Amino acid sequence: MRLKLTSLVLALLVWTVPVLAAVNPEGARDEVIRVVEDFKVKIVDQKEVLADDPQKLRSVMREIISPVVDFNDLAKKVMGKYYRQATPKQVSDFVAVTESTLLKTYSAAVIDFDPSRLTVLPLARQKPGREVRVDAKFQLSDGSPVDIAFYMEPAATEQWMLSNVVINNINFGLTFRKQFGVMMQQNGNDIDQAIAAWQSSLAAGGN
Repeated sequence: MRLKLTSLVLALLVWTVPVLAAVNPEGARDEVIRVVEDFKVKIVDQKEVLADDPQKLRSVMREIISPVVDFNDLAKKVMGKYYRQATPKQVSDFVAVTESTLLKTYSAAVIDFDPSRLTVLPLARQKPGREVRVDAKFQLSDGSPVDIAFYMEPAATEQWMLSNVVINNINFGLTFRKQFGVMMQQNGNDIDQAIAAWQSSLAAGGN
C-alpha cells in the first residue's frame, strides 16, 4: 500500500510557476479534493473496464491531472542548473519521457487507490506567500497513518496547481532534483544519457 501511495504521488508530482497571489486559499484544498474524487469516480469506480484497457486508463488519468500539472515546467525544476545547458530538443525529450513514463508506470497503481483512506484536513494557518499547504492523512492497510502535505500555487487563470508533495517529511521535489543531478554526474554530464537514466528510474519506481 505504501508503494501504491508513493506511485500516486509520483504520478501527480509536478511544478509550476505562480502568477497571481492566492485570493482564496480554500480553493487549493478544493482542488485537492476534486482530484481525489475524480480518481474515485473516473478510475477506481471504472476499474473493471480500465484494467483491461491501459491506453484508455492513461487517457483518463491525463484528463484528471492535466488541470493541475505542468510537465513542461517540471523540466526546469528537476533539471535545475542543467536546464540552461540543455538544447530545446533535450528539454522536449525530458518532458515527453517524464510524462509518458509516469502515466504508463503508475496508472495501474492508481486503480487500486482507495480514496476512503485519504482524509483531506481543514486548512491550517498558512505561511506568508503564494503557496498554500493542504494537509492530508492516509491510512495504510495495517492502520498506520501517513502524513501528506500537498503544496498548491495559483496559476494565471486562478487555477490551483500542484507544486510539491511531502510525505512523512520526505520532500519529493527536492529528491527528484537531487536524483537527476546524480544521474548527470554518473553519466559524465551527458544530458541525453542522463535523460535515459531518468526514464529507467521512473519506470523502476512502479515495480
